Amino acid sequence: MVMPQLCCMNCFTDTAITEMIQREGKVDYCHFCQSDEVLAISPEKLTGLFELVLNCVQEVADGRHLSTIYRDDLKIISSTVMVPEELTNTILGEVSSTKFYRLTESIQEFKEQWGAFKRHLIEENRFFPNNSLYGKIFITSGMSQDGESIEATTFLNTVSSLTKRRPRGSIFYRARISDKGLDSSLMGSPPQHLATAGRANPAGIPYLYLADTESTCFREVRPSNGATIYLSEVESISDMHLVDLTNPKQKVPLLKFDEEEIELTLKCLNLLEQFSKELSEPVLPEKSHLEYIPTQFICEFLRTIGSYDGLIFNSSYGAGKNVVLFAEDKVTIKEPLPHTVRSVEVVTERALG
Repeated sequence: MVMPQLCCMNCFTDTAITEMIQREGKVDYCHFCQSDEVLAISPEKLTGLFELVLNCVQEVADGRHLSTIYRDDLKIISSTVMVPEELTNTILGEVSSTKFYRLTESIQEFKEQWGAFKRHLIEENRFFPNNSLYGKIFITSGMSQDGESIEATTFLNTVSSLTKRRPRGSIFYRARISDKGLDSSLMGSPPQHLATAGRANPAGIPYLYLADTESTCFREVRPSNGATIYLSEVESISDMHLVDLTNPKQKVPLLKFDEEEIELTLKCLNLLEQFSKELSEPVLPEKSHLEYIPTQFICEFLRTIGSYDGLIFNSSYGAGKNVVLFAEDKVTIKEPLPHTVRSVEVVTERALG
C-alpha cells in the first residue's frame, strides 16, 4: 500500500494555509518535514492558494525554482521542509517543475525608492521632501481614507497587520551605564533638552529604549570591561499596541489578501523589511547623526498616524529583540540593580580591500 504524501502545518508560515489545514486536515505523518501525528493535508488542496502569488513572478531562463521564492522571498514555505522543490512541484505541477522564475521588477519598487528617499532626506531636503515614495505613502497620512492613495491605504493596513498587543503586566528591561548610583527616577527616557538623536528618535524627542531580555539589554548599551550597568525591570501598566518589525513577511498572512492586493502588499512588506533591517544594523557613532535620519522619519510617521505605542525590532546583538516606546506613560520602571561587566566578547572578520 502506497502511503499518501501529505504536508502539514509545520511546512508553512502563512496563516491562510495553516488555518485551512486546521479545518480540513487529519492527524497523520508529514512526508515533507517528517513530523508525526500532526494535522496534514494533500498538497494538491493548496494549489489555489499558491496560485494567488503567481502574478508576482515572471519566467526567466536564469531564474530560481519557485520553491526558493516561496520560501525565501515570500516566506510562505517553512525552512522545516526537507525538499521544498518536491513540495512546490506537487502543489503547482508543471508550472513549478519545468520552469524558473524571479520576482517581477515592480515588486522591488518601494524598496528601491526607499534608497532614493533616504538619500533625499540626508542630502537634499530633510523637512519638505519631494520624492515619489513620499508622495505615494507618507504625504497622505493625514487625509481621510477617501483621500488616501491606494498605496498609502495598503501601507497602513500592512502596518496594522503587524500590530501586536502586549497585555498589562508585560515585562521589559532597561539598562544604563553609570559610575554613580542610579534610582528608578533616572532610568526613564531623558528630558527633552537632553534627548540626543537615536536610531528611532530625533534629537529633542525622547523615546524609551527597552529590550525583551536582560542579556540583550546589557549588550545594547555596549559596555566595556569593568563598567557598572544598572538594570531595571519595566512593567506595562496597561495594554500596549506595538508594531512588530522583527520579521514582517512571516507575520503578515499574504495569502489572505485578494489576488489584486497581493502585489502591492508585498511591495509594502519589502519596504518594512528593509526599514526593520536598518533599525537593527549597527551604525558608527560619528555617522549616526545622518544615518539615523531615515529611520527617525519612519518612526515619527508611525507615532503620528496611528494608535501605536511603539515598535519591536531585532537586536543587532544575537537573537534578542528591542522595544522602543514613543512615551513612557503606560509603563512603570522598577528600582535598578547594579551589575559589573566581567568580560566583553569581540567578534571580527577581515575587512576586504
